[in-house]
Amino acid sequence: MNFPSLIGRVAAVSAFGLAAGLIQAAPSGAEPAADAAAGFTPTLTSVACPDLTSGGASPTPPRTKCSTLTVPLDWSTPNDGRTVDILVAVTSAKRKPGRLGLTWNPGGPGGEAIPRVGEFYAYLPKSIQDNFDFVSWDPRGVGLSEPKLQGCVPANVQPASTGPVDWEAYWQEVADGSGAATQACIAANPEVAPYLGTWQVVRDLEAMRQALGYAKWNYWGMSYGTRIGNVYARTFPSSLRAFVQDGSVMANESITRFGATTPAGEYASLQVYSAIKGKKQGKKLEAIFDFLDDYTLVPAGGGAPITRWSLMVHLNVNMRKPALLNDLPGFVNSLYAAVKAQEAGQPRKAARAAQKIDPLGVVDENSDSFLTDLINCVDMPDRPTVASLARMSEAAETNYGTAYGTSVLRASMCLGVPSEFSTPVNNDYSLLKLATPPLFLLTTGDAGTPWVWGRGLANTFLGSKVMTHNSTEHVSFFRTPSACMKSAAEKYLLKLTLPRKDGFCEFAKYVPPVTN
Repeated sequence: MNFPSLIGRVAAVSAFGLAAGLIQAAPSGAEPAADAAAGFTPTLTSVACPDLTSGGASPTPPRTKCSTLTVPLDWSTPNDGRTVDILVAVTSAKRKPGRLGLTWNPGGPGGEAIPRVGEFYAYLPKSIQDNFDFVSWDPRGVGLSEPKLQGCVPANVQPASTGPVDWEAYWQEVADGSGAATQACIAANPEVAPYLGTWQVVRDLEAMRQALGYAKWNYWGMSYGTRIGNVYARTFPSSLRAFVQDGSVMANESITRFGATTPAGEYASLQVYSAIKGKKQGKKLEAIFDFLDDYTLVPAGGGAPITRWSLMVHLNVNMRKPALLNDLPGFVNSLYAAVKAQEAGQPRKAARAAQKIDPLGVVDENSDSFLTDLINCVDMPDRPTVASLARMSEAAETNYGTAYGTSVLRASMCLGVPSEFSTPVNNDYSLLKLATPPLFLLTTGDAGTPWVWGRGLANTFLGSKVMTHNSTEHVSFFRTPSACMKSAAEKYLLKLTLPRKDGFCEFAKYVPPVTN
């Protein structure tokens, strides 16, 4: 789940055998909510697909057609004349197009799908490309979909790079700076900010299903996308054929729990990393963080100094992606060598070691922190105080180290946002029985959405199964190097067959593709 970072915000089964199981699920016994399009008829208008390759996006796959879906700005008043357009891209199945639709959300909140259609379509095995339309869309307010926030200027508040931290003073400074900036953003966008939440998004998704003519959705949610999935399942339970929750959010979500539980998730992620890449890596990281409590390091070529805060963000970002995880031990080793040389009073040796340290250059994938924050704040009404944030940081520092004190940042995202601003989502965590129970894909050391979050949400779906990859990866479906995870997901989507029991997949090292 790509919440604002400290820097950004302040095996194979044959396709033929599997395809034989492509049938629609029996109707759910649960009572569906009122039809999303009741009183309003969503419209699809064909448009040219945008060419985003100049921005680094993969080419749009063949057989892809784009359209805009016109829906109400506010589904609670669908006929007041206010509408927005959602950009949709459909990559047709190679066999029997229009029969099965697989739709997805890459996370965020605020993650764009349209620029990543080519990338994620390439991850899909041939059996899925052959039999499913791949339906991509930017949710309302995101990317190329309306409505858009305008004139929002973030505040960047960071604690001292070294030394003790007065956490209450720090969070008060955040509240004063970021809170005022958030209030100004809301005031500047009265016809946008209140209508970005997941309550609206799931109704857009149901309207999209109806407009495209699918009997049911096959839904793949990643990170925040699992909140969309959970809310959709509890609002339109009979509209799901297959339901994959990948790197899942928690049951009974709240802003407070996001912040309070994140430090433990990040600590667990570092422990799993050390178990995979060697126990010495863990000891080296402990020594590095101890050093950074009192000093900073400047990487080769200058640039921003490495601090305890920026290092924590860098580790989390790199551990979440298999391709980046391969290079992380070299970075840790160089940083450790520079620290030890500096401690030994050997500045020349430290400088030589520092030359091997690449600048961190961490960029939050979700750069629009206001969009991220407002979606979360519309979804959840609790508002942690400065005092409670300070207590969270003090506990994280005591339990794991000073660098974890800012890991509770997620709990601060609604500073300046009144609780009455929210239209809370259906966050019911009672047991739910779907016609086809969901498949949860989790990893042991996921810092973005810790394993226990997904385990807890899976426990609210009768008959669900959990596949766990021993990795620090964040979201694992099909782009993971683990054939164990991919084959379970492929079989589920094609045949609606869940594993007989929860499964565990050993760590699989990422191997870069061969290029000519």
